[in-house]
Amino acid sequence: MGPRKENHRFFEQSNHLSLPESRFGLARRENAIREVKETRPDRQHQQVLSMLSSLQQNFASLLQVVTNRLSYDKTKEVAFDRLYKEMEELKQDQELNQLRPLYIDLILLIDRMNNIYNDKLEVGEKNPELVNILQTLSHEVLEILYRRGVELIVAPSNKFDPRIQQVVEVIPTKNPAEDNLVVHMVRHGFKYKEVVLRPEEVVVKKYHP
Repeated sequence: MGPRKENHRFFEQSNHLSLPESRFGLARRENAIREVKETRPDRQHQQVLSMLSSLQQNFASLLQVVTNRLSYDKTKEVAFDRLYKEMEELKQDQELNQLRPLYIDLILLIDRMNNIYNDKLEVGEKNPELVNILQTLSHEVLEILYRRGVELIVAPSNKFDPRIQQVVEVIPTKNPAEDNLVVHMVRHGFKYKEVVLRPEEVVVKKYHP
């Protein structure tokens, strides 16, 4: 056999031997691709879980910030309301301290007009024109006071109330049920909102066994 035939046979043997290696290499690549395809969903799943965990943490942090902000706003609102109330009370106290003398003078003017009216009635002098003038002036002064927040004190019952009344005369009684019973009002009382400018002066009965 010549050299050319031996080379041809060697070439054929070489081609024949290389086929299994080629198939094995292709199979390895296919297995590697299959492994990559099989492991890729796991990685994607982990990435999705990681992203969801991060979003959950961010949402929790944002929720805490919003909660703290709402709590701060509520605390601030309460503080401002209390401060506004205190300032309003201070303003009212200053206003009352400044205007109290004027209010007292107007109240005394009402007293004088009522005294004149009662004196005229006691002596039997009934002048319709004078009575009308006194009543008109008294009502006008009361209206002026009312527009400034000053009102007549109205007792809730006929029992003596030391918060808004002052006893100027006591009438003894043997009846226990009449103890502290107001029988007569001597002078009207006045208040500025909830502050008593002058208590109502009254005559009460006191039980003495």
